[in-house]
Amino acid sequence: MKYLIAALSVLFVGAWSPAYASDQEGLQLELTPYFWAAGIDGKIERGTRDAHFNQSFSDLIEHVDAGFMGLGVVSYDRFVLYADYDYISLSDDGNVRRDLIFPAGTKTKLDGSIKIGTYAGGYRFDTFGNNWVDVMFGAQLTDIGTGLKVAGSNFSNNRSLTDTVVMLRPTFNISERWRFNPTFAYGISGDSDTTYQLSPQIEFKMTDSFDVRFGYKRVHWENKNGNSGTPNFDELQTSLSGFILGVGWNFPAAHKKEVVAPPPPPVAKPVAAAPVDSDGDGVPDSIDRCPNTPRGTKVDAYGCPLAAPTAPVSFDLTVEFAFNSSEINDLSFRELRKAMTFMREHPDTTAVVEGNTDNKGTEAYNQKLSERRAAAVKDVLVKSGIDASRLSTIGYGETRPVASNDTEAGRAKNRRVSIVVK
Repeated sequence: MKYLIAALSVLFVGAWSPAYASDQEGLQLELTPYFWAAGIDGKIERGTRDAHFNQSFSDLIEHVDAGFMGLGVVSYDRFVLYADYDYISLSDDGNVRRDLIFPAGTKTKLDGSIKIGTYAGGYRFDTFGNNWVDVMFGAQLTDIGTGLKVAGSNFSNNRSLTDTVVMLRPTFNISERWRFNPTFAYGISGDSDTTYQLSPQIEFKMTDSFDVRFGYKRVHWENKNGNSGTPNFDELQTSLSGFILGVGWNFPAAHKKEVVAPPPPPVAKPVAAAPVDSDGDGVPDSIDRCPNTPRGTKVDAYGCPLAAPTAPVSFDLTVEFAFNSSEINDLSFRELRKAMTFMREHPDTTAVVEGNTDNKGTEAYNQKLSERRAAAVKDVLVKSGIDASRLSTIGYGETRPVASNDTEAGRAKNRRVSIVVK
């Protein structure tokens, strides 16, 4: 059953992964310390007897001595490393009520600690739109320790659980600032008969570098027949669960999206009489500087014959893309206006939009990234009023560098889009 769940997880993601990839390049780092308002519940069975226990967070908080919870995620292009660590230390003081060894009233102190570390690595798949899912394999390490001090004597009991887990961590981009980011881990082998971790979370982006996470987390174990070195029970079920709240730091900072405003709608004008065009070149006589032009001659905006171009006109643009977006920033848009103006003034021209990348990432990934960048520039030209039939796109990936890819400055020059007008 455990291996079937692992196989189905991989098949599910593969079946829903299209050919295109999300716009994420290079190294991405996320660090999130968080607060987990965890309670504990479960049951113990021994023979025909069983006992249930249930302590909420409000019951436990007065006994907490220390605690730390933190989440870290590192990704490079498509490869992902994941680490989640929880540590809680508790203690309680009391007195012996009645015992055959120690007299009543003897002071006691009970100490306990729980350490849970989940570490995994895997690959990032796209699903649909701007959403993706991380499929990972790793290990969940659990240490539970208890200690009792009474009348100068110390008693302790420690047990450790090591379980291999398969993890799914999808990301659903609800809007520019809101995400739904659940995590599910299931044990497929190890010391526990059954273990799983479920953590649905909502993420809100406060700034380009910081975001807030809040949600719920539950970790569950089941052990039977005294597994993991604890022979005093037939079955033990334990769960830690509660709400979480954390503030995350992202590096490098996510860039804000630069929205290109669509052109204003045309203003309806009153119908006027057609202007006089004696030579039929499409330019009214009132502004025609070259009257009596032979019919069929291509002319400019003032009715004068156009000189045949000796070579295609090329516009090289350095286009930067925001995090998880194909939007074009203001600096590149200002450069793009030159191509828009030229094609409007020369309505008989066509253009090829050529996308290029640096050599970071795989060749296949860079090829598709260059095609998406070229398509994004074409989309802006079409929205500006250039007929789509006059435009075509091609992606060259990392095959046509204009500078060295060994430096950041050179790679920046290679991340470009060229518009060749013919």
